[in-house]
Amino acid sequence: MPTTDIAPGRDAGRPVTEPSPRPTGWPRRRRLRTWFVTAAVLAAVTVSAWALTNGRSPSGGGGRGTGEDRPLFSANCSPVIAMGQHDECVREVQRLLHAKGADIGVDGDFGPQTLRRVTAFQVLAGLQPNGVVGEPTKKALYTSRVRMAVWSPQKVRQRVRDVFPEVPDKAVAIADCQSFLDPLHILPNTNGTRNWGLFQISDARLRELGGTPREALDPEWNIRAARKLWSRDRDFGDWPHCERAADAPRSPVPRHSPTATAHSGT
Repeated sequence: MPTTDIAPGRDAGRPVTEPSPRPTGWPRRRRLRTWFVTAAVLAAVTVSAWALTNGRSPSGGGGRGTGEDRPLFSANCSPVIAMGQHDECVREVQRLLHAKGADIGVDGDFGPQTLRRVTAFQVLAGLQPNGVVGEPTKKALYTSRVRMAVWSPQKVRQRVRDVFPEVPDKAVAIADCQSFLDPLHILPNTNGTRNWGLFQISDARLRELGGTPREALDPEWNIRAARKLWSRDRDFGDWPHCERAADAPRSPVPRHSPTATAHSGT
């Protein structure tokens, strides 16, 4: 008897339908799709590994970098950079301050000017103003958007004259004597207190006026605070040293003295 291809359980009279063959290009498309998925996964893993290596992960390490992007966190720099230090780590601190608009030399020497600028930056960044560059200050130097650009001496002089119309020249002389017309000038005292800003408002006076160091570094606030202090007795008794210097008569320069000759260019 001749045999026939009949599926079990089906009528013998029904023709059997063979499954249609897959398209010829199907295995190639599947291989391409698998290759693309694998490449995308590898790329994501590579980027994540690079970010972790360079300290860009949001978790852990306080945002430290281990490469050249954040030298202050490298093994070459001490945990705390402070007054008296002279090296490339100080130079990096100065460079970062200068990039934020601070008037500072980049010479690698942590002297009085760098101390003042570091302290001012800490005040503006909301950090403890201790004048040393520890981990919080290092991190802020790289991440903070604080700007340290200030009024020019010409603008300071004009504003002081506007606020002190009764004694404009003397008021400018007092401010110049106190801070060299530098709104971010900070002077530490031997008892641990400090004087702030253009008119060097002391910590004690700052408390009296209800102000903060941050406000005292604002030239407008500082000038108006000085005006309040002057208005009590209408004198500059809060600045006795500079008041005496402002009142001292200037020695006349003899017309034919060596100094006069030198200034005349002859």
